[in-house]
Amino acid sequence: MIVKSDIKKRGLKVVMLLAYFVFATFLSVSCKKKYSAIGEEALDVNKLLASGGIDTFSLKTYSVDEDSIPSDYQPYGTLGAFHDPKLGVLNASIYTQLAVDGKVVLPSGGVINIIDSVVLSLNYGGSYGKLDAQTFEVYELTETMTIDSSYYRFSTKATNGVNLVEVSSATQTPDLTNKVVVGPTNTDTLNPQLRLRLNNTIGQQFVQDILAGNTAFNSTTDFLNSGYFKGFKINVANANPSLGTGAMLYVNMSNADTKMTIYFTLQGETEQRQVSLKLKGSSTFFNHVDINRTGHHVANVLVDSQYGQTNFYTQRFGLLGVVETPTLKNLSSKAVIQNGLLYLPIVAHSQSAYSPIPLIELKYKNAEGKYGSIVSAAYSSSQKGYVADLRPYLQDVITGEMPNGPIYIFPSLSLFSCMGDRAVFNGTNTPYKVRPKLVVKYTDFK
Repeated sequence: MIVKSDIKKRGLKVVMLLAYFVFATFLSVSCKKKYSAIGEEALDVNKLLASGGIDTFSLKTYSVDEDSIPSDYQPYGTLGAFHDPKLGVLNASIYTQLAVDGKVVLPSGGVINIIDSVVLSLNYGGSYGKLDAQTFEVYELTETMTIDSSYYRFSTKATNGVNLVEVSSATQTPDLTNKVVVGPTNTDTLNPQLRLRLNNTIGQQFVQDILAGNTAFNSTTDFLNSGYFKGFKINVANANPSLGTGAMLYVNMSNADTKMTIYFTLQGETEQRQVSLKLKGSSTFFNHVDINRTGHHVANVLVDSQYGQTNFYTQRFGLLGVVETPTLKNLSSKAVIQNGLLYLPIVAHSQSAYSPIPLIELKYKNAEGKYGSIVSAAYSSSQKGYVADLRPYLQDVITGEMPNGPIYIFPSLSLFSCMGDRAVFNGTNTPYKVRPKLVVKYTDFK
């Protein structure tokens, strides 16, 4: 809400500026410049100039694609493919190492009687899209991952090309609501998770080597340093789902239920044993995402920024909106900004499966090419968009302390490379009634 100034004080006039305005996102790197919500100190009204008016800024809005954003060390692993009606196909897979949860010990001289099953369980942390059936695949890595390397959405590791998932287990419709019933008497329940039955040969190999005293199973450090088993690639076979179908699944990689478990018995024993290896622990994983925007408006925007005047976009994994405000320079360098509210309306979402990003972050870029925070803004269902206070940043722009460069809009960085949600913004030339605007309230000094 804009608070009206007391226009009776010494003949002051308040200038209200309206600007229609497109916004783009980019990865943030810390800058020395910091902004806060603290107000300006009291002004000497004797130095204020009685002048005013209304101006409309000319804006340029578009989107850019930035793929050099790390996708490792994320809160979630991302798995699955979906075809967003606005933004195209995202196909996500997980590359992960395994970790030993303490030293694995089995009876010396023991002999395998039977491998009952090998189950890869992935604890759900959420999803985006529609929970349709998907066909899952798991491959053994032949290329090593290292904890001191950086991985991005385009990073890959080689596999042996042999799908380990049993055919009967491969195609499933994810259920993120109901608990899973397991155990020999079907009385044990687990939190919602994807359970993939793997070929028993991998369990046979692991148990035999544990029984033989392989030192790789002494600890996670030994397991990873030995190169005994390099890890898994987990993906879906349905890489190009039809329009409006499919979902990206969020996997809690650090959850105790996210693991590979081998169920077996030894000769001379009747009680079933099990050995589990976690998918994280102190190991490494990263998210790989293939993106195909062919046939969607966003593809035109990425080729020619002029298309961004109708709609522009931001989405996790690198799609960033950009807003340029060249006529902001028309403000006097002596002006004092009292309010600067940016309103970014979105295209109405008739399909709840594609909800807007809950929180966006606005960034600027300094002369050294580093990015710093301006402000964050939460989605408002009542406003059908985002409202952000840019006052401190705008003040620095008109005084010349900051360049009048693009403002970047992107999803919150803490979840930037592990989710699929997005925002479709109305551009300055949108056919819809509500357009983006920047309302600036200021006064001029003499």
